[in-house]
Amino acid sequence: MNISKYFKVGLFFIILGAAGGSYIVLSADGLSGFNTRSYMTTLEDATGLSSRSKIYLAGVAVGKIQEIQLEGNVAHVRLALLKDVEPRLDAMVSRKASSILGTSILSLEPGTASAPPLPPGGFINAAPAGMDMGAVMGTVSQLGSQISGILSEFQANQMALLSVSLETFNSIAGKIDARTDDELDKIARILESAALITERTNLLLESREGDIDLSILEMRAAMENIRLISEEIARGRGNVGQAIYDDRLYEGVLSTVAETEKTVVKLQGVIDGANEFMNRANGLGLLVDSHVNYGFVRDTVRAGASIRLEPASGDRWYRLGVNGAPNGVSSRTVRSTTTIPPGTTTVTDETETKYSISIDAELARRFGIITLRGGLLESSAGIGVDLQPLDRLALSGEIFRFRTGDYPNLRGTVTLFPFFNPDSNNPLNWIYIQGGVDDILVSSHRDFFAGGGVRFNDREIKGLVGLAAGVAGAR
Repeated sequence: MNISKYFKVGLFFIILGAAGGSYIVLSADGLSGFNTRSYMTTLEDATGLSSRSKIYLAGVAVGKIQEIQLEGNVAHVRLALLKDVEPRLDAMVSRKASSILGTSILSLEPGTASAPPLPPGGFINAAPAGMDMGAVMGTVSQLGSQISGILSEFQANQMALLSVSLETFNSIAGKIDARTDDELDKIARILESAALITERTNLLLESREGDIDLSILEMRAAMENIRLISEEIARGRGNVGQAIYDDRLYEGVLSTVAETEKTVVKLQGVIDGANEFMNRANGLGLLVDSHVNYGFVRDTVRAGASIRLEPASGDRWYRLGVNGAPNGVSSRTVRSTTTIPPGTTTVTDETETKYSISIDAELARRFGIITLRGGLLESSAGIGVDLQPLDRLALSGEIFRFRTGDYPNLRGTVTLFPFFNPDSNNPLNWIYIQGGVDDILVSSHRDFFAGGGVRFNDREIKGLVGLAAGVAGAR
């Protein structure tokens, strides 16, 4: 083993880390101990919060949580706020759910300008705990109970109205049955009078013209009977009159319409509550990355791109990417035998490499400045660890491509974000540079590389889309 090479590699990383750390300390303007002040608060419920959760003011990140400790039945939280933010004595923080995954953020109300400034290390009051996912699910359960109660009440009211209507119809039918004989007798008399009028009219026309006056009188009497029957119907008397002018049947119909309108109003309230529940289900952030590295020993260029989904809490992420692999990700040895006269045999071993594209699919979880991750690395199983003591500096190590009879690939990487600022609109904020060593365990395959890349979060992607649309419109 060549100790001098390992010593040179170690010295290279030490010098690079010292230079990067010095640069970051001198130029850092992110959320660190140099540009923040600490405050304390107490939360009754810290669900979904972690030591890296952000603190927002008017939708802008102005700080983060440094520490959470449980004392008794409350959580004591240490906050780090940018020095530009000056909370007042009446300042207040509140916990808000940020996604359906259960993560939360803190929202800061800095207080009124008339209140005295709060000194560093002071206590900021906390608003009562808001509705989290458990409360939302409880609200949904309560809405379901309300729907069941409304339907039961609607069914009971409709059955009562139906019972009243049936009683009204039964009463009308009973009255019709009770007075059928009288009404039929009246109708019979009317028909008899009409027949008598017709008969006497014929007699008058044929031979008894002198009796016309008497026939007219009898006709008037018959018409009077018809008028009396019409008046009884108009006054609501008799079976037909009660069926037309019975107020109870009309009131029953009006009551049914009114109950139906109340039910529609209650159902609309339930629908509005369900819409509010759906609006609370959001919160995943998107990070797009593209990079390229040059290997000095193998004289190869490796490029790749990936997307990363990250909840608002920032304590985990999920990445999917694709990389170009100029040296392949799968290889096999082919042995060929050649016989040259007079009887000389030559054996040749050739290595055949396949697949020039590799896939990454990783799951990661953060614990303070340490991130543990695992999954597919260059189309093979692997694990990795990242150390990020500062926002502008990251140290990474990963091991993958485990093969029988051979060492796995151990890779170390140093990444610098020289212009990092989460609230800056400077285009250089997207750029990073990196360098490291690939295949550290195998001296014949070891390679030193350097390169860089760009990354965009979801807010910056929206800005780029708007800029592209503006340029297209100008053309």
